[in-house]
Amino acid sequence: MNIGQAEEDEAISAINTTPLVDVMLVLLIIFLITIPVATHVVPVKLPTETNQPRETRPENINLSVTREGRVYWNQEALGAEALLGRLRHAAAIQPQP
Repeated sequence: MNIGQAEEDEAISAINTTPLVDVMLVLLIIFLITIPVATHVVPVKLPTETNQPRETRPENINLSVTREGRVYWNQEALGAEALLGRLRHAAAIQPQP
C-alpha cells in the first residue's frame, strides 16, 4: 500500500532509444563490411570503334539480287552466264574492287 506515491501511476511518455541505437549500429557495421565487396571493380578494356566513311568510286561493284532472283551488276540486269563471266574478270583485277 503506497499512498504517497501517485507519480508512479502516470504513463511514461519518453521513448526508449536504446534498441534503435543498437539496430543502427549493427546496420552501420554490416554496411561498412559489405560496401567494399559490392564496389569491387573488374577492369574491362572495351574495344573502340573507328568510323571510316566509304568512298564510292567508279571501280566499285554493286551487286544486287531481287526476290524474284534477278541479278543486277551496277544496276544492269544480268543472266547467270554473264554474271559468272564478270565475276571471273573482277576476281583477276588487282587491287580487288
